[in-house]
Amino acid sequence: MKISFIGSGKVGVAAAYTTALKGLAQEIVLTDVSSDKAHGEALDILQGQAFCPQASIKHGEIEDTANSDIVVISAGIPRRADEPRVMLLSRNAGLIADITKKVVALSPQCIILMITNPLDVMTHLAYEASGFPAGRVIGMGTVLDTARYRSYLAQHFNVDARDLDAYVVGEHGETMVPLTTNIHIKGVPLTSLANYAETSVERIAAEVRAASSQVIALKGGTVFAPAVAACAILEAIVHDNRQILPVSTFNINYGTAVSLPTVIGRQGAGPILNIPMSQSEEAALGHSIATIKTYLDEINC
Repeated sequence: MKISFIGSGKVGVAAAYTTALKGLAQEIVLTDVSSDKAHGEALDILQGQAFCPQASIKHGEIEDTANSDIVVISAGIPRRADEPRVMLLSRNAGLIADITKKVVALSPQCIILMITNPLDVMTHLAYEASGFPAGRVIGMGTVLDTARYRSYLAQHFNVDARDLDAYVVGEHGETMVPLTTNIHIKGVPLTSLANYAETSVERIAAEVRAASSQVIALKGGTVFAPAVAACAILEAIVHDNRQILPVSTFNINYGTAVSLPTVIGRQGAGPILNIPMSQSEEAALGHSIATIKTYLDEINC
């Protein structure tokens, strides 16, 4: 298994490091616009190999990613001060399209995992640029938001976060939709807990929406949770364990990439599963999808 990481920023490198710790690949390649940065990060991971699952860890140019099984794209152009969002969207759109076309030429059988923000928009553009089936261009989507949601719920209700079935769907962004109905713990409804309160769940949902901003305000950026979320997807692909994760993929019914619970395995993402939602949650999802489409329209203007 060869997994390549295009972009050696904090999240991309943390994902590569987590990949190495979990032993998900026999070959890991790091690339970056700064060759020295990629070189240094690869060396840093390599130097811990005495105590990790064994893998060949290299740095290089995009050509060195050839014949990858999975390519993780976290490369992106940072937003400048006082810059309109549409300008950032336009620049990253061009960058992602260019990278995607190179990836496809070098690794025509690969699965692409997109981490670059705005995630759903970039996933949509990578899907269009790749010519791949929708299930082979996967955005991390709301897997990270779902991890936060389950972690916060578990902390509040004093249960194991791994036993929770709770999802965030829609956009990985401001219009995300934490589903507050049909939450279960190993098949047991959350509402059956003695300390259950609807207001508590709604408050936690609000905290999830603000989670990224809180971490950014405190330490400057989110790193570890995004890396773990990305590796949850990689693990599902590598081990073909058919895990259900709310990844972002192009959805023909909605005409855009959007996050919904999806089966993940060695062939990529699919099928997408229907999950029960309340009327208000359905409406919120519709608004979230419309927001993603608005961003796409801004790029195409």
